[in-house]
Amino acid sequence: MKTVRAAVILLAVLEAGWITIDGAQALRTGEYLKPRLGGYGGRVGEWTRFASVLGAPPGSSRAKRALAGYGLAWLCAIVAYARGAGWAWWALFIFAGGALWYSSLAVPIGLTQMLLLVAGRRDT
Repeated sequence: MKTVRAAVILLAVLEAGWITIDGAQALRTGEYLKPRLGGYGGRVGEWTRFASVLGAPPGSSRAKRALAGYGLAWLCAIVAYARGAGWAWWALFIFAGGALWYSSLAVPIGLTQMLLLVAGRRDT
């Protein structure tokens, strides 16, 4: 059980931390972190379409603040989960699911988190 919990926390910190850093970087410099290789080499991911539909074009300060805020809120939920708050399980599950739109690397990381959360909950 402790191993599953530790794996969830590690994966969540990795992903939420990256999202927070990406949003903060964009606020600071005006540019998001972009992959150099792959299908999205040199450009941001699919989340930009989602943000635009919601009325926050990716270049807007609103989108940049929302991305950084999403990551920070997720990091706060991770701390609560690590401390044993009952509601934090749901928060992590929702944050991991919500981040599936972020990048192609976020899909396997997010799905793994979600599966580990469910597996850890079944063991209790």
